[in-house]
Amino acid sequence: MATNMKKKLICFLLVFALGLVPALAQAGVLTANAAKEPVATVTDWKETHKKIAENSKFNLYVCEDDLSLVVEDKATGHYMESSPSYDDGANNKTWQAYLASAVVITYIQGNTDTKQADLVKDNVQKKINYTDNGFEAELYWTKYKFGVTLKVELTDDGLVATIPDESIIEHSDTYIGTLAIYPCMGVSYLDQKEGYMFIPDGNGALIYLEDNEKRFNTGYSSMIYGDDIGFTESSVANLLWGRYEMLNDQNLTLAPVYGIAHTDDDMAYLAIVEDGAERATIEAQPNGVNVQYNRAYAKFLLRKRYTQPTSNNSTSGSFHLVEADRSHSDLTMRFLFLNGEDANYCGMANAYREYLLDRGELVMQEDNSYRTRIDFLGTEREDFLIGTKTVTMTTVEDIYEIYEDLAGVGVTDLFSLYKGWQKGGLYDLPITAYKADKKIGSTKELTQLIKDAESKNISFFLYNDALRINPDEQNATFNVIKKVNKKVFEESTYKEVYDTFRYLTPTRSNTLLNRFAKSYTKQGVGNVALAGITNTLFTYTYSNVAYSRFQAADSYVKAVEELDASTKLVMEEPFAYLWKNAEAFIDMPVYMSNYLYEDESVPFLSIVLKGVMPVYADYVNFEANKEEFFLKLIETGSYPSFYITKESAADLINTNSSDIYSSQYDVYKDEILQYTSELKAVNEAVAGAVITGHQILDNGVRIVTYSNGTQIYLNYSSAAQTVDGVSIDTMSYKVVGQDE
Repeated sequence: MATNMKKKLICFLLVFALGLVPALAQAGVLTANAAKEPVATVTDWKETHKKIAENSKFNLYVCEDDLSLVVEDKATGHYMESSPSYDDGANNKTWQAYLASAVVITYIQGNTDTKQADLVKDNVQKKINYTDNGFEAELYWTKYKFGVTLKVELTDDGLVATIPDESIIEHSDTYIGTLAIYPCMGVSYLDQKEGYMFIPDGNGALIYLEDNEKRFNTGYSSMIYGDDIGFTESSVANLLWGRYEMLNDQNLTLAPVYGIAHTDDDMAYLAIVEDGAERATIEAQPNGVNVQYNRAYAKFLLRKRYTQPTSNNSTSGSFHLVEADRSHSDLTMRFLFLNGEDANYCGMANAYREYLLDRGELVMQEDNSYRTRIDFLGTEREDFLIGTKTVTMTTVEDIYEIYEDLAGVGVTDLFSLYKGWQKGGLYDLPITAYKADKKIGSTKELTQLIKDAESKNISFFLYNDALRINPDEQNATFNVIKKVNKKVFEESTYKEVYDTFRYLTPTRSNTLLNRFAKSYTKQGVGNVALAGITNTLFTYTYSNVAYSRFQAADSYVKAVEELDASTKLVMEEPFAYLWKNAEAFIDMPVYMSNYLYEDESVPFLSIVLKGVMPVYADYVNFEANKEEFFLKLIETGSYPSFYITKESAADLINTNSSDIYSSQYDVYKDEILQYTSELKAVNEAVAGAVITGHQILDNGVRIVTYSNGTQIYLNYSSAAQTVDGVSIDTMSYKVVGQDE
């Protein structure tokens, strides 16, 4: 009886509770569920920021608490923030501080701990001095005992933010690992702004400011001027049949730039990493990656951890170390703000071109005339009973015959690199003197070919990889770099004949280049196609002395300037700090990497360089979709390239050039003629002009506008299209002159 009464009482209490909960919730007494839901708030930046500078174009505002900025366009009233005024309420204190702070640091304590320091959640002593155009702020993190000075200046075209190298202090064993300056400049929430982030992937790529619905867990991250092999660990490649690499390498970041465009406000900026780029990364995080905000920024690397093996035997163990000294450089970000019709990626590219030309970092070349690039492979090597034997692909006499044959069908505007011309063949590196492989002909005959080509207006260059040394052919014990852990760096080729190469020290590269140039120019010739050092940069050690990427870059700049003084110099995929010495750009990428978060490929680098210097694309031979690639050449203003041999590519199957599966001249003659005929006509229509406009339409049509008024319509869609009264067939193009 008592048990039944207890059951009735429990049931009564349950019924009462179930009825009471909704009532309490409705009354606002019980809000547990509501407390879990983010509460969005909007802050009026005019209440938190004060105006500190202005010029004819912009007003600059700062919040003294976190040094966040607002840049206002005086003509339109539109603005960009470095900290979002819209808070979705979903972020923890660390992310809230990150989004607001002008300077965000990751610090290193011990060997494994990396955490965030900022201007919001940390106790930071601030001493702010206002200047005519901005401010200087001395910042000191009292807990970690490190500090920096941030200088901000409003300029005629935007904003410059700098942390001078001498202002960076560390007073304890807590070190600055990375540092970002205004990492949220131009930040936006989900799809509240229309526009995109521009990233320097390949020729250029866009990430739209749309709601990604948390599809992405990672964004774009790329080391400016390529990965630092001084810190890389060996990895096993994914090979097909044990010999062919399955994955392409990530595109090199050739220029230290990124940008954000708010197209609904006709406002954009191009960010240039002006100082410190040699050791910085470009980051672009679309919404959904950690937080729901779109942001792009540069991250400077001051110190890194690395793995130190306990012995030469990699299986015997290792431990972690932190670099003994941080990198030394001013850290400078320049933001070029754009409005109106220039507030887009094309405006960014045009602004970058003018910036480089004004500073002398880019030089307008006298000869930008169209030429079809025909590269030749001389000799290779394959394994033999003892050592190797020569595989001869294209001799000097063969080149004469090919040139004569092309001239017979009207193809005379040519540009050529000769690879594998040197004694020992393509991979007998480094080249220490001007001496031809006897299998292609004598050095005297090669010299005469270069002179004869020049007399026929053919640009003929000898290819020289000044970076690598082949330990199977030359003594590679000395003058080669070691990684920061003091282990010799070795580049794996995954090929049969020569499976590894080593890298020369920058000083040694310079010495050998000078030696080669003296013996070369002594013969009255001097056309050099430089490779290797043009697109490789690293931290390294040599003779127990550590050298930074800044020092390596300075050495390469010196080497290139000295070589340029005595030769005519073209470069293979050069980094931006070498562009001023390049008379032509070789192997320009025309695509992006097609990461999941990338929405559009754009010809940013081509817009910068077209009309300034000749630009040659990658080889036509190895493109799977040649129809699309042909249109890309027209869109980017790039000249076509062919890798040609007299003999069949089948002869290369047992060499390090086994990935060249098609190269025989007889196979490509008609294609060379077709490309030359069409592309020469297109380029004659835009001769002497630069690209001033580029549009991407929803129907698959792209429009390229040149400074002389010529427009090129390209249709990448599967159906014919009509735009502006211009009809374009599927996978085709039309050139429209200024008077049409």
